[in-house]
Amino acid sequence: MSEQQAISDMECHPLKTLEEVKNWSDEGIPNKMKQATECLRERPHTNETVPKTLVCHDMRGGYLEDRFIQGDKNEKSYNFYHWQLIDSFVYFSHNFITIPPVTWINVAHRNGVKMLGTLITEWKDGFKICEEFLASESSYQALADQMVKITQFYRFDGWLINIENKIVEEKVPCLCKFVEYLTAKLHETLPGSEVIWYDSVINTGELTWQDALNDKNCMFFDVCDGIFLNYNWNSEKLLSSMALATSKDRPRDVYVGLDVFGRGCLGGGGFNSIEALTAIRKYNMSVAIFAFGWVYECCDVDNYIDNENRFWDLLSDLCPTTVWTKGLLSSSFCIGAGRKFYLQGNVCNENPWYNLSLQEVQPYYRRKQIVVAPQELPALEPCFECAYLGGSCLSYNGELPSTGIPQLFRLFDLDCKPKESYIVSYAYKTKGDNEVFLEIESQRQNEKKSFIFLSETEQLPSISDSDATNDSIEKKPIQSSKVIINPKPIETVLKECLNQICLPAKDCDWTSRWYILDKEQIEDFSLTSILCGLSSKNTQKEIINIGQIQMFPLSQLRIPSISNIEISTQADSTIEVSWACSNPADVSYYIVYLDNIYLGRAASTYYFLENQKDDKKSFIISVQAVLNIGLVTNLAKSEKFNVNI
Repeated sequence: MSEQQAISDMECHPLKTLEEVKNWSDEGIPNKMKQATECLRERPHTNETVPKTLVCHDMRGGYLEDRFIQGDKNEKSYNFYHWQLIDSFVYFSHNFITIPPVTWINVAHRNGVKMLGTLITEWKDGFKICEEFLASESSYQALADQMVKITQFYRFDGWLINIENKIVEEKVPCLCKFVEYLTAKLHETLPGSEVIWYDSVINTGELTWQDALNDKNCMFFDVCDGIFLNYNWNSEKLLSSMALATSKDRPRDVYVGLDVFGRGCLGGGGFNSIEALTAIRKYNMSVAIFAFGWVYECCDVDNYIDNENRFWDLLSDLCPTTVWTKGLLSSSFCIGAGRKFYLQGNVCNENPWYNLSLQEVQPYYRRKQIVVAPQELPALEPCFECAYLGGSCLSYNGELPSTGIPQLFRLFDLDCKPKESYIVSYAYKTKGDNEVFLEIESQRQNEKKSFIFLSETEQLPSISDSDATNDSIEKKPIQSSKVIINPKPIETVLKECLNQICLPAKDCDWTSRWYILDKEQIEDFSLTSILCGLSSKNTQKEIINIGQIQMFPLSQLRIPSISNIEISTQADSTIEVSWACSNPADVSYYIVYLDNIYLGRAASTYYFLENQKDDKKSFIISVQAVLNIGLVTNLAKSEKFNVNI
C-alpha cells in the first residue's frame, strides 16, 4: 500500500471560475478532509501599538506538494517555519478564488498565525468576471456569501482582495459595497477574520497602483480591515499614508508592500530586503512581505534551511515579539518534513515525507534565541539527522565554553498565569560530557523567579540573568531568585496514564526528564519565557540534539481513546478509513497502521489508501494518536479492528 494519494479529490484546489464558486458546496467526505483541524491559537503582541507583519506566499502558481492532504514524499518541498515573526499569512495564486491548502491552515493556526485566501481578477478575463459579479447587488452579495461559507467550512481567517483589471466607473460603488458586505458578513460569522484590499483599482475604476494610501483608494480601506500597498513607494508616500491612516485611528492597518524579488522595491529584495523593511519601520508601519519563497526558488535548495534562517534573521529585529498566553506548550520542533519518520526517538518509517499539518509549534531562531552568550556561538537549528517525534529536531553543532557558564537559548515568550500544577518534560541526546536543562522564567510585580530543571546529579549552573527576555517587562525586577526543580520518575508524574502511552524503547539513545512544577511555587506568578541551557566541561566540538519540550497543566493529562474504525471502498478502488476519537481537540494528528505496520498519518479522523494488489482480503487496522501535550497513545493498548474486504 502507498501513502501517496490516488484520487484527485484528496488534493486541495482553487476555484477558477465564477461558475465554480456559485456551484461550490461542502458535501462529501473528501471535502471534509480538507477542513482544518487546528483552531487559531492565541498569540498576541507584547505591545498592541507595534506594527504588524503579513506575508504573502506566491510560488510557481501555488498548489505544489502542499496540495496533498495526506502529504507528499519530497522532504525538500517548500517549508516555512518562522511563524514567531509574523501575524498573518496570505496563500496566493493567480486563480480566481485561492483556498489555502488545509496543511497551511493547520500549521499557521498551531503557531498562532491567521491564514487568508485570495480573490484575484486579472486583465481581460478578470474584467469579464467583475462585470458579471458586479452586475447587481444580489450578484455581488451572492459571491460574498459563498466566500463566507468557504471560509467557514475550511476554517481559515479571511481574504486578500486583488482586482488587477479596469472596472467600469459606474460599477466602482458596487465593488466598494462588495468589499464592505464581505467584510461585515465575515466579521459577523467569524469574529477576528480579516479582509485586506490590495492597492490596485482606484475610485475612477482605473487600474493605477498608488503605492500609498490616499484619496483615490481610501474608499476601499474605509470598508475593510487593511490595505496592502504596491511596492514602488518612497518616503514621502509612506509619510502621507501614515498621516492619513493615523487620522482615521488605524495606523497599523496599512501594510506596506515589500517584494522579495525586488521588482521596483527599495534595496532590490533578496537578502537585502532589510533595507526596505528598515524604511517601512522607520514610520512604525506594518509590512506585507511578498514572495518570500525567493529563498527557495532562487537559492540552493540543498542549503535551504541555512539560507532561510539567514533571510529571516536579517529581518528579525524589526519583527515585534509575540507571546503565548495558554499554559499548554509542547513541541518536538519538527518542521513538517523528514528523511524518516521517528516515534519516541526510534525510526517508525524509513521513507522521506512532507506534510505541513504535522509541523510542530516553532521556536525563535538565530539572534532571537540568544540570551546570554559568553562568546559568539551557534544557535539551535533544525536537524534532519535524527528526531524524537516527527522528522526533525533542534541541534547545537559547535563548541561550548568550558567555563561552566551555559549558553542560553530563548525558545518561547509567554504571558501565562498558571492556576494549577504543571508537568514539564524534555528529551535530548548528546555523546559528550554536557548538561542540558530547561529554564522557565516567571514574574510577580517586581519579583522575578527562574525555575531550573536539572538532573539530580547536577549543581545549579552559573547563569546570568536574562533580563527582559519578554518585551512586555518594562522594569528590571528588584528581586531575583532561582529555584532548582529535580526530576521525578516518569511513573510518579504520569501515574495511571503511564500504560496508556507509548514509551521510548529501552535501547533508545534519547534521554527524557520529567518534572512537577507545583502550584504553590508559581502561585500569583506569570510565566514569561522558556529557555534551553547547554553547558560543557570541555572545549571540543559538540553535537547536542533537543528532541522535545513539554509544559502543560496537570488537568490536561488525559488520554483519548480511538474507536469505531470503519472502512469503505471508493469507486476508484481506494479505501476510506474513518474512526472516532473520544476527544479530538486533544489530538495533533493520528498514525494509521495496517497489520501493526506503519501506513501513514492523518490530521483528521479519515485516511485514504490504495487497495491491495494481492489476494489478501483480511487486515487489522489500528490507529495511534499524537497528542497536543506531546504524548503518544500506546498502540499495544489500542483496539484492533479486523477488516474483511
